[in-house]
Amino acid sequence: MGVAERIILAILIVGSLGYFFWRVYYLYSLLKFTQPENRFDNPVKRIANAIKYGLLQLCHFKVKDIDINYAGVMHAMLFFGFVVLLLGEIELLIRGLFPGFSYDFLGKTIYSIYLFSQDFFILVVLIAMIMAFARRLIWHPKKLTYHASAYLILSFITILMITLLYMSASDMARVGAYNPYQPFSGFLYNALHIKYSPVGYQIAYWLHVIILLTFLDFIPNSKHLHLIAGIPNNYFSNLGPSMDLRELDFEDEEAESFGVNNVNELTWKEVHDGYACTECGRCAHVCPAANTGKLLVPREIVITIKENLFENVENLKENKELIPLTKEEFDKELPEDTYVEYGVQIPEKALWQCTTCGACQAVCPVSNEHIRSMVDLKRYLVLTEAKFPEKLTLAFRNMENNYNPWGIYAGSRLDWADGLDVKTVEQNKDFEILFFVGCAGAFDDRGKKIAKSFVNVLNKAGVNFAVLGTKERCCGDNARRLGNEYLFYNLAMENIELFKQYNVKKIVTTCPHGYYTLKNEYPKLGGDFFEVVHHTEFIKQLIDEGKLKIQNKINETATFHDSCYLGRHSGIYEQPREILKALGMELREMKRNRNYSFCCGAGGGMMWVEEEGERMNRVRTQQAAETEAKDIVTACPFCMIMLDDGVKDLSLEEKNEVIDIVQLVEKSLG
Repeated sequence: MGVAERIILAILIVGSLGYFFWRVYYLYSLLKFTQPENRFDNPVKRIANAIKYGLLQLCHFKVKDIDINYAGVMHAMLFFGFVVLLLGEIELLIRGLFPGFSYDFLGKTIYSIYLFSQDFFILVVLIAMIMAFARRLIWHPKKLTYHASAYLILSFITILMITLLYMSASDMARVGAYNPYQPFSGFLYNALHIKYSPVGYQIAYWLHVIILLTFLDFIPNSKHLHLIAGIPNNYFSNLGPSMDLRELDFEDEEAESFGVNNVNELTWKEVHDGYACTECGRCAHVCPAANTGKLLVPREIVITIKENLFENVENLKENKELIPLTKEEFDKELPEDTYVEYGVQIPEKALWQCTTCGACQAVCPVSNEHIRSMVDLKRYLVLTEAKFPEKLTLAFRNMENNYNPWGIYAGSRLDWADGLDVKTVEQNKDFEILFFVGCAGAFDDRGKKIAKSFVNVLNKAGVNFAVLGTKERCCGDNARRLGNEYLFYNLAMENIELFKQYNVKKIVTTCPHGYYTLKNEYPKLGGDFFEVVHHTEFIKQLIDEGKLKIQNKINETATFHDSCYLGRHSGIYEQPREILKALGMELREMKRNRNYSFCCGAGGGMMWVEEEGERMNRVRTQQAAETEAKDIVTACPFCMIMLDDGVKDLSLEEKNEVIDIVQLVEKSLG
């Protein structure tokens, strides 16, 4: 390569790298417009997350799903190929500037390993490209975005690999010898009888360099920004509870609004999620709303936040009025072959379709936190604009006036226990366990059966327990997920004061929603002086300690529905299954189980919202019926309600019975 060509190459490299780093700096400088958040604690655990999910690519295998795992293997091949081949690209560019440069100064052994690794990963990346094109052109999964840029990038990568192979084979042709450390290139050299051509080599080199540098500058201007932001986002992932929501200060007299309306009111991490999003569609693929004819697409939440930031850059700089993050109307129809895209504003309706099941977060390869942003947006709509689905007006009023979303008179909260040996905290001041009954257990007919069975099991085991009775308040879960943070705050503070008054040390609840809320969210409000246990954990403990003895084995088939709040949000998967096995039941797993479970449709306050499209409980009930198990077992009163309705809706009463696990335990005790 002549002097003039080397000067041109140097200018291209400096210019491309200069633009790349300028663009990256510009993108991160935009985060200064957002709210602060501490994501720098516990560096050891954060580094471990970055290594585990970013560098080792284990993020792609969080659930067992054919398409997700297929894509995971493909992306892992690309990632490791990118890392290894980067060394070769550096050598190639330096060689262009300084002819004759090579890594062979490292010694024959190391250089031979290097040559083999380069050749091997060229093959790996090409296989990944075949997989990617086949997936887009043949299988055409709905979750992907089919923009021209995606095909452009795949074409770029393919050409880069082909030119590398040609140059390696040409090097063999130039010296007239096959290189055993480059077997794939050597195969092409022999099979295609490649002859050395200086002009051909130069064309391949310049084509490769131009595409490489173009690709480099395309990365921070496209969805491939995740190549830069993904691993940092893994590092800054949430280390607390799965829905670690921001606390609002209702005592701030200067506050003009609550919640989030504009992008600068989000934290930098919420905005950075948009930078890190790979647009892979895993979240859409597993989202129960997105897959039952709803407008909600979790991917679009974080992407739209990013696009809204870009649209508002000049407004932010000049302190002008911003384009809000949400809009009331959505003028696009839902496409059949892919998921809807929002643009620069999120449709309000989509926010009220989220069950906060956490499926999106469970499969995200870059640790995005979709739920937190959606709750922040709902808070503004509820607390500042008083805009929410009409049906929620009654639910909020019921929780305010009667301390339960059903709106049943609060004084009847203990009626479910008539005829049972149940003492209140006033009647049994020396209780060891507080049974927090919850709203479903107190007011829903199916929930009452669960509460009664649990009381009978506690008495059978000789547990010293008590209930709050008519003093108990709704835990506030529904209010908080729906954005009514003020209502949640008041309910929680009243419960916490009761817990203090009666010296509560340990709470057991049959509701995973109450369990999550009491355990993870009350401590931030001062409720950090008691332990919270779910009834499946407690029952398993009683069985292990010999306080519960199984008298009658239940020789029936069962499938267990993993409640989102018990499973994904709380990590309780094995205790319920171990209980069922101890009861002698044959367990048949649904295809979507454990952290891949499909939501019943009640979470996130959706129990009180009119559901559009296909009903989630029907989908989940059908999945349970496909196992041909007799009993559909739950460990959540809300799941019990939804799945029982699903069985009736699908006319499966003669084949299936929906039953809580504690009812089976009670049955086995004789």
